[in-house]
Amino acid sequence: MSVVPRKVIRKKLLHTAVLDKIEREHLNLDTDQVHNSLHRLRQHVTGASLTRCLDQWEHIVRNNDIDAVREIDASDTETAREMRNLSPLSVLLSEPERLHVIDDLRTCESTNGC
Repeated sequence: MSVVPRKVIRKKLLHTAVLDKIEREHLNLDTDQVHNSLHRLRQHVTGASLTRCLDQWEHIVRNNDIDAVREIDASDTETAREMRNLSPLSVLLSEPERLHVIDDLRTCESTNGC
């Protein structure tokens, strides 16, 4: 049995929380806040693979493609994990919402439910 790194689990939980909020509140992805997040991510990314992920995010955001966000959330491929890792959407969560996800992760880990 392989061990899934904590960061991968945290990113998955954060991505799911963002998707839930987007769907619940009918949020638009194509906002200055998300574009600024993408810009900050681009400043710290090197390598063709990661740059392609950010290019995909740019396309998803520009087109408000919620279905693509759902696909990334549901998939467990290496590409989906990279996309979640580089997601600019976490800025749509408030600090209390982010902390709630982290608390859920701690609870999950303490009960070995992850």
